[in-house]
Amino acid sequence: MPSLSPFRLERWFVEFEFVPGIRNLSASAPYNVTTQELLALEDQQTTSRYLNLSLGYIENAGGEALRQAVSQLYSDQTAKNIQITSGANEALSLLVWSLLEPGANIVIEEPCFEVLPTIAQALGFEVRRLPLRLQEDWKIDLNRLAGLIDEKTRLVYLVNPHNPTGTTLHVEEMQAIARLAERVGAQLVSDEVFRLIALDGTPIPPLVDVVENAISLGDMSKPWGLGGLRIGWIATRNEKILQRISEVRDYTSICGNVSGEFLAEIALRHSSQIMAPRLTAARTNREQLTQMIEQVNALAGETLRWQRPEASYMSFVQFPFPTEDFCRYLALEHRILLLPGFVFGPDYSNFIRFGLGGDTQTFQEGMNILLDEIPRWIKH
Repeated sequence: MPSLSPFRLERWFVEFEFVPGIRNLSASAPYNVTTQELLALEDQQTTSRYLNLSLGYIENAGGEALRQAVSQLYSDQTAKNIQITSGANEALSLLVWSLLEPGANIVIEEPCFEVLPTIAQALGFEVRRLPLRLQEDWKIDLNRLAGLIDEKTRLVYLVNPHNPTGTTLHVEEMQAIARLAERVGAQLVSDEVFRLIALDGTPIPPLVDVVENAISLGDMSKPWGLGGLRIGWIATRNEKILQRISEVRDYTSICGNVSGEFLAEIALRHSSQIMAPRLTAARTNREQLTQMIEQVNALAGETLRWQRPEASYMSFVQFPFPTEDFCRYLALEHRILLLPGFVFGPDYSNFIRFGLGGDTQTFQEGMNILLDEIPRWIKH
């Protein structure tokens, strides 16, 4: 029987995220939206429709109206190219079950959100890891990637913008990676749950708009702060893959939830209105983080290192010491929740993931505490 190893990132949040009084400065999503806020964006008729929803089963692929709304996030997709899923996590699980075959391997970046590689490994597939490095600005080395892809590679998995570093791939890089995957018939998948969160400039284009035979993933959690809806999706022109994913979903969630899909559709109709204040907060918090790093480095030497994030609500900062005990201390003594890098693997044990999408006053309070605590920990 396959065995899933503990999901270290989620186990950390299970331990600390809902402790009374905790201030979460590591979330990958922005501050949350309420049901009342969403319904207030429309007229009373919409509220009445919501209150009168029938709570039965719905279409496996997702409702037509929601799939049409999601397709508008892309330049050349229609509702038929969209499969709704129960969050991006289900989308990743469905891809493993749908695309891989005995003897296959997959290629992923590292650090990496561990859902897809952990499930693949538990099912007996080989997982090949492409390490990204701070000294290379967390960019993909195409030569190293080419050395990992062979005739048994069935899936190349990217997260763009990247979790946890906030760096992005641009069109020329996507096309170059696609050529490497196409050479052996591997499927290129881009996890784009952070794509619309552009801290500088405009959002990068989705992979499915750049590469014909590609797959893009998205969800309502990251751009809009709607993780509780549990709405994600898979976008691709490949009808056979969509059919297979739909068949596999019969064994997982069967279909989505009625109220979640209804509210997601409202959010997509008012996307800019919801995202604008959250992007403003994230940019402010990024500046506060920048100032804290500069002040610590002025006090203690050039000890904190990072690559300023271009997109997403995250930043990955390197410390001069292992950070697990430090993060545990901050949670227990100061009710400050940060994510230690060991959850992404031993090579990242000196890193911390910061979340930039929260309340700016709370974030500043956290930066003030860190400005006091980090130099003290460096001395010890």
